[in-house]
Amino acid sequence: MRTLYLAWNAVSIIAIAFFTFCAAKKKTRLSPIVSALCGLAGLCLLFYTAQFFTANKKLALALSALYYVCDLCILGVIYIFVISIVDISNRGKTRSLGAKIFYVFAGLACAFLIANVWTESVFSIKPVLLADGRIDYWKRAFKAPIYIFVGLQLAMVAVILSELLKRAFKLPTFYKSNFTTIAAFFFLVVFLDSVYYFVSLPYELSILLYVFLAGYTFQISFWGINASLLNTMLSLVSENISYAVVCFASRGKCFYLNREARAIFGYGAAGFAAAEGYRDKLLSQYPEKMFGFLTLTQTMQVNSVTRSFDCEYKILKDQKGRSVVSYIKLVDTTAEQKRLEEEKFRAERDLLTGLYNRSAFFKRAAEILRSSKNDEFYLVATDIMDFKLVNNLFGEAEGNEVLKLQAALLSSSAAPNSVYGRLTADKFAALVPKESFDLEATKQNNETLQQSLAKYNYKIQNYTGVYAVADKFENVKMMYDKAAMTIENIRGNMEMSTAFYDSSIMDKQIRDKRVVSEFEDALARGEFVMYLQPQINAADEKIVGAEALVRWIKPEKGIVPPLDFIPVLEKSGLIHKLDQYMWEEAAKKLAEWKAVGRDLYISINISAKDFYYCDVYKFLTSLVEKYQIEPQKLKVEITETVLMQDVNAHKEILRKLNDYGFTIEMDDFGSGYSSLNTLKNVEMNTLKIDMGFLRAASFSQKVKDIISSIISMSKTLGMTVVTEGVETEDQVKFLREASCDIFQGFYFSKPISIEDFEKKYCDGGDK
Repeated sequence: MRTLYLAWNAVSIIAIAFFTFCAAKKKTRLSPIVSALCGLAGLCLLFYTAQFFTANKKLALALSALYYVCDLCILGVIYIFVISIVDISNRGKTRSLGAKIFYVFAGLACAFLIANVWTESVFSIKPVLLADGRIDYWKRAFKAPIYIFVGLQLAMVAVILSELLKRAFKLPTFYKSNFTTIAAFFFLVVFLDSVYYFVSLPYELSILLYVFLAGYTFQISFWGINASLLNTMLSLVSENISYAVVCFASRGKCFYLNREARAIFGYGAAGFAAAEGYRDKLLSQYPEKMFGFLTLTQTMQVNSVTRSFDCEYKILKDQKGRSVVSYIKLVDTTAEQKRLEEEKFRAERDLLTGLYNRSAFFKRAAEILRSSKNDEFYLVATDIMDFKLVNNLFGEAEGNEVLKLQAALLSSSAAPNSVYGRLTADKFAALVPKESFDLEATKQNNETLQQSLAKYNYKIQNYTGVYAVADKFENVKMMYDKAAMTIENIRGNMEMSTAFYDSSIMDKQIRDKRVVSEFEDALARGEFVMYLQPQINAADEKIVGAEALVRWIKPEKGIVPPLDFIPVLEKSGLIHKLDQYMWEEAAKKLAEWKAVGRDLYISINISAKDFYYCDVYKFLTSLVEKYQIEPQKLKVEITETVLMQDVNAHKEILRKLNDYGFTIEMDDFGSGYSSLNTLKNVEMNTLKIDMGFLRAASFSQKVKDIISSIISMSKTLGMTVVTEGVETEDQVKFLREASCDIFQGFYFSKPISIEDFEKKYCDGGDK
């Protein structure tokens, strides 16, 4: 028994020495406390065990005293350990009044124990011999002062147990089991120690448990609580993060799914199996990543809903490169992907029609052309004539419905390898394979669009230009421009809505560009000349005035027809410069006539662009003041189409001109869509009947009745009536009978130069 007891003590001393050494090396907050606790436990064992190997009573008393001193110190260190292991802030309790009192009494007790070596006032010892005369052990005989020592121990034990139990019941679960175990060990040690004091036993049994107490203290200080706390913390964190985490053992066995992962893969064994299947699928698709790091974006069906995830798979290895664990992280990007798709849609699509916008159409069309080596294509362009009028007359909502219908008609075939786009307000484009293009369907679509506002008795004229793609690597914008040129070539033709591009259109485009490039210099050189077409009084056929018309006379080529340059200047935004030039030429001529007493007027034309590029009112009134002419002699002609482009703004300018003294004439009456409505809303002095009435196939009675009604209405409104385009004597006779006031047309004279006009009508001539 003695040998076994001593052997256990020897093993315990070695083990505790190891714990002490390891604790000292840890260099943590608890290292000094744990190393002190283990060291004191080891010293207790060492001092107690050493007694068995000495026959010297004084030395045995000294070893016993050191044993009790270390035993008392252990209580103090355990107290510090208990209040320090969880909360650093409680370390202040080691300096509390109660702690200080304990340290004082412990110091006194230690002093008494040391003095006991000589006084034997606390306890005495005597040897118990074996049969062979060797000492078996030293038997202690405790005296009254020992109970002070025992009382001090019990008080400290009570404090320590209360601290342990308080923490065991108040702290989280991962602390509770550890503190309960410590309390149980400590209570057992104290119980066995008490038995030794009050029951005569040859050996101190509590010594047997010191190694367990030291070992467990070491374990929970550096492994147990830290590992438990870390695992619990990681579990809590991973459970509450917003992305899915799946953990696998080194051989690919799933052992953990957090809350988000369980929502994706399922619960229990089925969830683990589904996660393992997902991992295996990843690694089969990307085998080269099996031993590394993989990131990708994937879609998955979760509860019958397609969701997008950013997936990360990583294998964690130890210092020797061995796989320890692997994980999959899945971040749900469904909302982000949806937002990106919406942004991409808004970036590429026209929000009204859903078709591609301008830049996206050109890009997508180029991609199709480059990738379709064997197919032939048409680039189709469409344009709604005077679409702005639709918005002005019927409102933006109706205009939007027209645009959506146009988009639907254009893309109705939805042929493979085709793309459709809305490039600007009313301009659309399509790239379609030749084999899918249906000319008759295109014409039918134009007719359908034409009737879309039939409830308003208004017809839309839609034009389609088609360009056969010759070079697939040509800039798509250039292709569209060619298709759009085709539209310009047929614009205004009510009988033809679709045309194909040919080289003559490009020739015309080149001529138009030449007009634009030469215009400024030609204007400065005076190549633009004012011609006059006389206006004749219907009553006596005397000259009363003229309309100013422009002619471009090139020195090397002669006269350029107005239709070859006026539409080009209107389209390019240069017409206002020519108009201002002509207005001033007319004002100059009126000033000359006024100086020689010629009582004639000149009518000038205002185009739509003039209102946007200059202050018409200010410019015309400044001419009157500059040349000192009567404003009623400089008559202002404006077509209904021009007026309707911004009726409210234009109406106000015309009212101011009228108030100033200018005569306002509505030109080409009847060519617009709501002439009577215009007369109702805008103050006019003179009405010029559209010559188109007089160019009917036959000058029928129906035509005569219409013209008579217009003239009669004008008289009722107090307006002067001018009829232009008069070409025959029968027309003159009829118009005079219908009470027309003024004639203008080839029957009397074509537009002529100022020199010829003055010779014929001012220098003794009258017509």
